[in-house]
Amino acid sequence: MANISISLLVEDLDLYPRTGVDPYHVNSMVETLKVGKTLPPVKVGQVEGAKSESWTIVDGIHRVRAYRKVNGVEAKIPAITELYPTKEEMILDAVRLNASHGRALTPQDKTRSIVLLEKAGFQSEVIASALNLTMEKFNEMKLTRTATYKDELIPLKQTTMHFAGKELTNRQIEYQEKAGGLHQTFYINQVISMLEYDAVDWESEQVVRALHKLFELLEVALKVKV
Repeated sequence: MANISISLLVEDLDLYPRTGVDPYHVNSMVETLKVGKTLPPVKVGQVEGAKSESWTIVDGIHRVRAYRKVNGVEAKIPAITELYPTKEEMILDAVRLNASHGRALTPQDKTRSIVLLEKAGFQSEVIASALNLTMEKFNEMKLTRTATYKDELIPLKQTTMHFAGKELTNRQIEYQEKAGGLHQTFYINQVISMLEYDAVDWESEQVVRALHKLFELLEVALKVKV
C-alpha cells in the first residue's frame, strides 16, 4: 500500500474492461468523499523494468476521478501497487478485479473483456475464469455478441448485435464505433412517439432537415429491403 499523487496515475482505456466510465457513478463517489467518508484503495501497476514514475490504473478509475474532482490533481490517494511481468498480465488482472467487485460488468463489458484478453493472447479457459463465466456461456457470448473486421474480433453493441458472426464492412465498422448502446427499436420508437404525440420541434430547422433526411433514406431503403 502506498499514497500516490493522482498526477502520476494514468488511465489506459486500452486495458479498461468496461465500455465507458460512468459519470453518475463518479458523482456518487464524489458525494461520499464530501461527507468525509473514504473509498477503498485503487490498484495501480507498472510493467517490470519500466523506468517511469507513472502508474497505470488497473482497478479504480471511477474512484480516481472522484478523488480528482474533490481534492485536485496533486492530491495523494491510497493505492495498492503491483509490478507485472507483461502488460498482458496487467490487462488480465484488470478484468479479473472488475469482474469480482464493484458495479457488475454488463454483457457488453464482458464481451469487450473477452476481445481484450483474446488479443492479449490468453486461452479461452483463462478468459472465462477471469470473467467468472462457464465455458458454455463464454462460447455463447462470442457467438452472439462479436463480429469481425479485417480478421479482428469486434465486440458488438446492443444496437449492432444483428451483425454477430459477420465480417463488417468499412461503413458498418464506422457505424459500430459511433452507435449508441441500446437496441435499434428504442431509437426508432423515439421518433415514432415524437410524431404520434405531436412533440416534434417543427420550428427547429435542424430537426426538420433531419426528418427530411430520414424520409428520403426510408423511401429508398424500404423499396430495396421490404
